[in-house]
Amino acid sequence: MLFQMSEDFRLALDEGRGERVYGELLESLDQYTRAHFGLEEQCMARCHCPAAELNSNAHAKFIEELTGFRRRYAAFGFEVADAQSLVEFIDHWLADHICRIDVQLRPFADISDLSNTQK
Repeated sequence: MLFQMSEDFRLALDEGRGERVYGELLESLDQYTRAHFGLEEQCMARCHCPAAELNSNAHAKFIEELTGFRRRYAAFGFEVADAQSLVEFIDHWLADHICRIDVQLRPFADISDLSNTQK
């Protein structure tokens, strides 16, 4: 979902619609990441994944960065450079986080347990 949000917003920027959708994107990102990160952290804890603390810390840093983007938007309105920085931040964070942290869950995950987390 985060990949899709980033891609959709990149397209909106390219098409000149960034200003119209930026506030909504920031709000959607905040709501989605808090919900998704919570589920992921529960899953890592339940599976006793050794990367659980590292994962929680990375999530907290993401939320902190996102909060900075939200504050700047509230204070200064839409700024193209900041919006582009947000997309770059999300894309870089996702690639790093998935490849470095999320993959550490795989050896500890029981697929049936993971499916119960999503319900």
